[in-house]
Amino acid sequence: MHDLTIAIGDLGATLTPRLVLLSIASVFVAAVLRGFTGFGFALAAVPLLGLFMAPTEAVPVAIGLQLAGSLLDFPMASRSCDWPSLRWLMIGALVGSPLGTLILTEIPAPISRLVISSITLLAVVALGRGFALPVIPPRPVTSITGFFSGLFNGLAAMPGPPVVAYYMSVPMPRLASRASLMVFFLMTSITATITFVSVGLLTVHSIGLSLLGLPVMWLGTRLGEIAFRCGDDALHRQVSIISLGVIALVSAVKGVSELT
Repeated sequence: MHDLTIAIGDLGATLTPRLVLLSIASVFVAAVLRGFTGFGFALAAVPLLGLFMAPTEAVPVAIGLQLAGSLLDFPMASRSCDWPSLRWLMIGALVGSPLGTLILTEIPAPISRLVISSITLLAVVALGRGFALPVIPPRPVTSITGFFSGLFNGLAAMPGPPVVAYYMSVPMPRLASRASLMVFFLMTSITATITFVSVGLLTVHSIGLSLLGLPVMWLGTRLGEIAFRCGDDALHRQVSIISLGVIALVSAVKGVSELT
């Protein structure tokens, strides 16, 4: 109890006005993106928070916010998502993630990021040129997509690209695609949180920052959701493809910087 009191006091001492304002702006921008597309919160929030936080602090805070936001949105998302595809995506991801982690021990992380970014950019080009599947893929194809999502997660903590590309290419209402992505990333957030706890990265400090940012996360998500409902299928697809492309480019830049 004494340690908890000290940790809370330390948190209050570090919350300078500049840190608070920058954190609010970063979380808000990432939350609006998530509210509109259904994905991208952590991948947008981590680079923004990383401008004024250590990566070991920015990543747990972003994942904590994504987990809390996903739990809040789950009741609504669970009614609109496509459970048949989600089940097979999740099964594939659970198989692929440990294999990705195993491969990571043999391949440098920057190389993994560059490979994944290159594959993602190819998918972005294909989607941008209008690639779309005429029917929902069969279960084996969906499971393979989930497998690559898990593989990418284990290799570079990037589970999103295969699943986002999947839902952008299948003939599914955008409401169902967006909700399915939210439910899928709830699962990845839970997995990441368990990992952070096991390695000691989830501290009272990061939990406190996540809780403080939760109202901003909620507001940004709601505004993004309003924009989503006011938009149309074409706008949602365009914003999602552009966001996926930006994610790939940012990851590629990070991979190159880690190599130099």
